[in-house]
Amino acid sequence: MDAQSGAEEMTEEDSHTKDIEFKFDASLPPLLPPGDHYVVAFVRAEQQLLWGKRRKLFMHFKVVSPAEHAGAALFLAANVAHDGKWGIGFKFYRLWALAAGYRPKRKDRLSTTVFRGKYFKARVKTVEVSSKNTKRALAAQYSIVDELLTIEAGA
Repeated sequence: MDAQSGAEEMTEEDSHTKDIEFKFDASLPPLLPPGDHYVVAFVRAEQQLLWGKRRKLFMHFKVVSPAEHAGAALFLAANVAHDGKWGIGFKFYRLWALAAGYRPKRKDRLSTTVFRGKYFKARVKTVEVSSKNTKRALAAQYSIVDELLTIEAGA
């Protein structure tokens, strides 16, 4: 045993034959049946810079209905416009217009405030491939909100 690190000393043969264990404390996203029948409530939003170049918006929702999946936490990912140049084709613009019920009046900002206090009918889909377009094993698949379809209730 190495007195400084507390680790057992390994021979070269050991380093090729011993198993390695990693701590695993991640919460796994749920895997729900895909469909257009889910009702979800907006929880929060966050932005992240992916791969050092692309900014993504992650909108987090809780499933309200159907009852057997109530409480499941799902997210929806959307690209953020570069330099604030939002176009009608951006997913977030479409979602914002649905939640607000009108086209944006200001040209300098779109806030996630319009999603608060509302329930949406949502399309849930299964993520079956990785970002590198390789097939995920069933145990590595998960569900996301793909699209908000209608407002079901709320201000």
